[in-house]
Amino acid sequence: MIRFSKMADYGVLLLGHFARHEGDLASAAELADTYHMPKTVVANLLKSFREAGLLESRRGVSGGYRLVCDPSAVSLLDVLRVIEGPVQLTECVASSVLTSCEYEDVCLSKSPMRAVNRRIVELLDGITLAQLIKESDPLPASP
Repeated sequence: MIRFSKMADYGVLLLGHFARHEGDLASAAELADTYHMPKTVVANLLKSFREAGLLESRRGVSGGYRLVCDPSAVSLLDVLRVIEGPVQLTECVASSVLTSCEYEDVCLSKSPMRAVNRRIVELLDGITLAQLIKESDPLPASP
């Protein structure tokens, strides 16, 4: 079964918050309280998004994080890659280099699975953060 991790759920929710409140600063503590998430998890996700260039941070009492790009320019694939790494349904499908597998000589699914993986990547890349927040229920406002 294909399922996003809890971290991916949290990450999408957090970036959705920033997309809905564009330009506003929010701290890890505020977000953790608002969305009832562990503060360390929120802090680690925000740090990862900052390192990936999706968020910027300001230090200090009135500091926090904010989105630095247009929500319509950030795909669900971008978000998931920051959190999970590359989308890879099976061990052999994600790389263009054929990996060694004990079933390589008899495998009937490698080529079809690569096609499925490619289609999923294209689908995730075609869904933007702006679309996600537009189609979802309203998120709580910043405190």
